[in-house]
Amino acid sequence: METNSLSTEIAPPVIAKPRTIVYVDGFNWYYSVFKHHPEWKWLNVQSFFEDLRSGDNVVKIKVFSAIVDPTRQYSDTRDRQKRYFKTFKSLPKVELILGTYQDRTVTCRGKCKNQYPVPEEKKTDVNIAVNLLNDAIKNEADKLILVSGDSDLQPAIAWLKKNYPKLGLIVFIPSLPEEEKYRRASYYATIGVASMVLPLNTMGNHILPDPVVLPDGTKVSKPPTWV
Repeated sequence: METNSLSTEIAPPVIAKPRTIVYVDGFNWYYSVFKHHPEWKWLNVQSFFEDLRSGDNVVKIKVFSAIVDPTRQYSDTRDRQKRYFKTFKSLPKVELILGTYQDRTVTCRGKCKNQYPVPEEKKTDVNIAVNLLNDAIKNEADKLILVSGDSDLQPAIAWLKKNYPKLGLIVFIPSLPEEEKYRRASYYATIGVASMVLPLNTMGNHILPDPVVLPDGTKVSKPPTWV
């Protein structure tokens, strides 16, 4: 009498993707990339980063910016900016965190020496740093990704590296290809944090529809000046 033995295949363990939060310095990103590529301004920031970090579980994308002053000649810019920010309501993983604009007095370098106010974005760096530290302390993610070339944020990343050595840290530097040699990211290598230029080659694949339909049914159309 023969006995048939049944072989049981053991499935390999499922490895959970690391929980990842992305922190976008909107001001830095805009002037490094979007100002030169208006066709990318209507970006689906959620799908872009989910695609870029397909090996991660992107749980949140925090975008830091400020609304331009409506009393100035930038009213058209403000309207376009607010229209784009409204589209974030259709992206469940995206959170907008706003700073402010504040005048800074600048003196003309020419012979006139006239002084005039220049709007300057405030609170963004502090907002980013506070969120980075808060999310690390509260164990909100396994990996934190900063998208900024601003050196003012280096101390926050250095503190995280020292106090949370097991936390994954990555810095993406926004830059056009021809500007990459001027974007200094060597500091992060000295503290053992991975840094690289933000890939732009797939950005054109992540443009929002026109119009964007918000959860309440409201339609938001792309500004006509954004190709």
